[in-house]
Amino acid sequence: MANNKKRVVIIGGGAGGVVLANRLPKDEFDITIIDKQPYNYFLPWLLYIAFKGSRKPIKREIRSVLKPWVNFIQSGANVVNLQDRYVELESGKRLEYDYVVIATGASVDYSRVPGLDKVTEKFGNYHSNEDNAWRVWQTLNKMREGTLAVILAPGAYRCPPSPLEGVFLAEEFFRRRGLRDRVRIVFATFYPRPYPAEPMNELIEPLLKERGIDYVTFYTLDRIDPEKGVAYSMEGEELKFDSAIVIPPHVGVGIKYVPGDVLDSDGFVQADKFTNRVKGFDDAFVIGDASALPVAKTGVTAHLQAGVVAKILQGEDARNTGRTNCPFDVGYGLGTFVISDFYNPTIKYPINRINHLFKVAFAATYWDMLLYPELWDPVFESYFEATEPARIRHLYG
Repeated sequence: MANNKKRVVIIGGGAGGVVLANRLPKDEFDITIIDKQPYNYFLPWLLYIAFKGSRKPIKREIRSVLKPWVNFIQSGANVVNLQDRYVELESGKRLEYDYVVIATGASVDYSRVPGLDKVTEKFGNYHSNEDNAWRVWQTLNKMREGTLAVILAPGAYRCPPSPLEGVFLAEEFFRRRGLRDRVRIVFATFYPRPYPAEPMNELIEPLLKERGIDYVTFYTLDRIDPEKGVAYSMEGEELKFDSAIVIPPHVGVGIKYVPGDVLDSDGFVQADKFTNRVKGFDDAFVIGDASALPVAKTGVTAHLQAGVVAKILQGEDARNTGRTNCPFDVGYGLGTFVISDFYNPTIKYPINRINHLFKVAFAATYWDMLLYPELWDPVFESYFEATEPARIRHLYG
């Protein structure tokens, strides 16, 4: 009996890739996920390793969060040939496909800022891996006085609220340790305001001032001298520090594409923002952090895009709304969400304890949500509908 199933190859076993694989019906599709490492990571929890010393596990084997009928191959991809419709694995083996979905995420590039690699080795960061997140925790615990600088390097980065989440949690850390009057915290950003979207900044900037956190805007990090403890901006400013946590530039994962012009200058894959189709191809899609689309690089974004691609592959006329829904921890058990879409600017969403609890609850259900979309999708759809920007903007402005 002939196999008429459509072959779908998904490159990347993160949130987007797994959500998509588990949503596709097994009687219509032959689904294969490939990833060079065996784990699915809940990357947002790096924040809580770095600033809370959390020992909650942040990874599970990819195989354990996939439906039984989804194939998993642990291998990197050397080439994605969109013209001849195959993915070449590290072994040289070629996987031919009817549809390919690129869900490779993003990687960090320390080379874009001279000195950044040494600063990261010394003080850590919370945008790469567990080891670097633990370095941040060690950095905080060693500080008794001086200046802690949290610097946003120019370029793309994962999770828009995360730089300021680190700032707020660092402030809480030192205050609870009785060291707040001895440790200066300064946040430096290349944006014209602490949070780039003005409605949210109207909540965040006063909170920075209230907690005595200094900030520098229009600060485009150029280079760092870790020995002198000075970060230099392209505008000529010098920021002196005793400890520095830098959010590194994010770039696309180093895979060769044919044709090469589907990538932008940072290695992200260019696509249609409504359908996630790779530029110039009807049978190729990109979801999540791997794309060059003008949307937030978050797990929620990848999740929503995966849902749209799943519907398109099944013949439905589905489109992205550009919805963002980023949880924003401002410390002391308080939080908000960054909510917007293609048609509505960021909502000035209130800061309260309930919104922080929503973030914690989402983290607790993450892997369950990946494995059982049939159970959790109705819950999330109800939430997204209730918090739709067009629906709530008149409440919060």
